[in-house]
Amino acid sequence: LFLVIVSFSCTDVKTKSQEIDLISVKTEANKFLDSQWDWFEESSLEKAKNIFYEKGILIGTDKSEYYTNWVELEPSLKGQLAIQNVEVLTKSRTVFMSEDGRMVSFSEILDLSFQVGEETMTIAGIRSSGVIKKMNEQWKIVQMHNSIGVDGQAVEY
Repeated sequence: LFLVIVSFSCTDVKTKSQEIDLISVKTEANKFLDSQWDWFEESSLEKAKNIFYEKGILIGTDKSEYYTNWVELEPSLKGQLAIQNVEVLTKSRTVFMSEDGRMVSFSEILDLSFQVGEETMTIAGIRSSGVIKKMNEQWKIVQMHNSIGVDGQAVEY
């Protein structure tokens, strides 16, 4: 009887409560991803600092935009805060979660509209993909790549 109990306790079978936990973690990760552009829409460098991991990697839409930590990324984000009336519309998101629920990769399409001076501009069909990780009970972007299908970007859809 002891061996039977031990053998069942060592299996990888997940209980219903573990599945519910992963569902709630996925919901939490999606909520974070829904808010990832708040810093841009609200012109808040402080929010950006709370969203990006200090040693994270960001690859932007311009070939010069390759940042491997917050110190490199911050000046670029400061410059972007001058853009007015930013709106980011997210669509077609796909999320893959690690088994422990602490890391999520995502892929989505964004439409970005903003104002520069008196001119309103829109960039549609931006492919955004990356990885978020839960650290100290807070989600952070550890890697992100945004591309718009320009020369040097590998995007076809």
